[in-house]
Amino acid sequence: MNTLPDTAIALAEKNIRDILTLAIEHTQSAVVVWDGQCDLALALTCAYRRCLPDATFIDFDSVAPETVRAEFERLAPGDLVVLIQSTSFRLDAFRIRVELFKRSLKVIEHPHLARMPGEEVLLYIESLAYDPAYVRGVGRALKEKFDTAKVGIINSFGEQLIFSAGFEPAKLNVGDYSQMTNVGGQFPIGEVFTESKDLEALNGRVRLSIFGDTSFTVNKPEKPITLIVDKGRVTGTVDSTPEFDLVLEKIRADEGEIWVRELGL
Repeated sequence: MNTLPDTAIALAEKNIRDILTLAIEHTQSAVVVWDGQCDLALALTCAYRRCLPDATFIDFDSVAPETVRAEFERLAPGDLVVLIQSTSFRLDAFRIRVELFKRSLKVIEHPHLARMPGEEVLLYIESLAYDPAYVRGVGRALKEKFDTAKVGIINSFGEQLIFSAGFEPAKLNVGDYSQMTNVGGQFPIGEVFTESKDLEALNGRVRLSIFGDTSFTVNKPEKPITLIVDKGRVTGTVDSTPEFDLVLEKIRADEGEIWVRELGL
């Protein structure tokens, strides 16, 4: 049983209906694979039932992987698959979204929903709102700014991080798939992202007021943490916390150095 208020379900229904109509342009068959391991997953499943009454709904935890694959295989190009996941579905070596795109299927993926506690659940539902005129208009305008900028500066609490070589052509995730091979992806959407043309042409300091910690939750330290960046690498911190130090340790363990890569808005 979902414990979220009816107003939250109604908002989820509205936002999902807009995604289906305005972004995905769904008109064909649909399969919704869901689980009931958290309230947010149950709420989204309820909303999709209202929006897609003729779709096939599959409880991932109650069927064998072969059953899920069989439902995918019967779909035709242009059909839709929705994945509502408290964690992330696994079908052995079958990489779900990649394989679905190979079959020319549209995909809406809602992963790791159980990572959002309390009020974050309602914020997630609000973040699904889709206004194509705003998101696409602002997205394209930001891309133009990135693509023509000779220098970029992030100002944060008096510190500056300077991109002195400009930016790579920005990528858009704004729900406009008209010029793209695949339709859909991970939601919510609205991102514009890029990185420095020269990874070493990035120097200065940037202050972080929040970060994602190793328990996959939003961590807000008492004071902003300052990253010291030299030639594109994080070389030190000021006012760090044990939780943030652990994040840095894990990155170093996997990659050796901590590069500053993607800049996303």
